[in-house]
Amino acid sequence: MDCQTVSPTDFSLSLRDVTPASFARQQVQLQLLDLTGIHPFISGNKWFKLKYNLAAYEAAGKCCPLLSFGGAWSNHIHALAYAGYQANIPTIGVIRGERPPELSAMLQDAESWGMQLEFVSRADYREKDSEAFRVALRERLGEFEYLPEGGSNVLAVKGCMEILSGLDGNEAPDFLCCACGTGATLAGLIAAAPPETQVLGVPALKGADFLYDDIRGLLKQAGYADSGRWRLILSAHEGGYGKISPAWRIVLSVFVSAAGCSWSLCIQVSCCWRWKTCWRRVNSLPAAGW
Repeated sequence: MDCQTVSPTDFSLSLRDVTPASFARQQVQLQLLDLTGIHPFISGNKWFKLKYNLAAYEAAGKCCPLLSFGGAWSNHIHALAYAGYQANIPTIGVIRGERPPELSAMLQDAESWGMQLEFVSRADYREKDSEAFRVALRERLGEFEYLPEGGSNVLAVKGCMEILSGLDGNEAPDFLCCACGTGATLAGLIAAAPPETQVLGVPALKGADFLYDDIRGLLKQAGYADSGRWRLILSAHEGGYGKISPAWRIVLSVFVSAAGCSWSLCIQVSCCWRWKTCWRRVNSLPAAGW
């Protein structure tokens, strides 16, 4: 894959109005930025996070595998595997947990695209960022180029700053809300957001207050000032990553139906709903449905 094949000017970002009736009555507009159509396999924020990492790898003339980390349903691993397949870059995915009798659909794709899957225990996976763990991996797998879990590094932050470039010419929003896992996408949005915009992050993990330090660290490493105009909504998880209660599934169904979204936008939908809840508490908006 030529890393310049897709750039933020090669596609149009879809900004969809999903304003609830209760918001409209208060003259508040809610819009959903849909990045899923960027690429069939490297979609959403994954393209922006990988773009400059892949370019740096190719510019350096690397030939060793590009290694990264993720779980059985990691969108990052899926996107990296396809990017490597297209660019003829060898890839290794270090996967949390023992290899199951049947791989998830994401890992089946990744393996079919040539990614080497290496499964490690959950205890070992927690040490993935330590130097000792990397040394052990090199002894086992040989030389590789390291890419953090989720592709989150300074180059990912640089790429994610470009997400907002597709909205040039639009009025700056009062709030920008984004789901976050490792924090690189949110860091990019914080660095690129207009001065009048507050950025809200909705962690997918339980107990994700550590992301405050991670995001500040990413901004500092990337050389971008921390505006301070952001915060995390730490109570938006449903008990842990990927979990969803029956009541929450009903909420999502209502939103999907009202907004005309697909279920593939569930994370963004969750963000919108949590943002709505937060905004209603602050501004005393009625609790009427969408």
